[in-house]
Amino acid sequence: MSYFPDMGKQTLGAEGDHVRAVGWLHPDQPYPKGAVSAEFVDRLESFVEQCEASGDALYFGASGGVHTCEFCGKALGASKFGVPCGNLLFVAPDLILHYIQQHGYRPPAEFVTAVLHSPLPESEDYQSMTEPFWHIHKSLVRRDCEDF
Repeated sequence: MSYFPDMGKQTLGAEGDHVRAVGWLHPDQPYPKGAVSAEFVDRLESFVEQCEASGDALYFGASGGVHTCEFCGKALGASKFGVPCGNLLFVAPDLILHYIQQHGYRPPAEFVTAVLHSPLPESEDYQSMTEPFWHIHKSLVRRDCEDF
């Protein structure tokens, strides 16, 4: 799986100014550890369960295949999801839940707040909140396809 520093831009260029990466960990890079609330974990679990709906809403396209946890080799992930918060979109891998529960990862406070307050991907409110972001991703997908 690719590594991105927490709160770093996940895409290149001006299109990426609105996107912040969270939870893209790698064993060669240190990461914050600490407790998170059960309420946050429960809500995050719902986001992970709805990865497909999030990807569809945001026009993420196909994932890069199945990834194994590089820390323990005991978990698999294949998706990412978005969490809208104002003019930012946090993007996290589905393995983030495993990193929190099994490896003590503590995501940034801004992400925790966004997860607790954002509507879930299968809701109409999520569709409305993510519309400013999907226009950008849809145009990027279209542009990438035109290169072939």
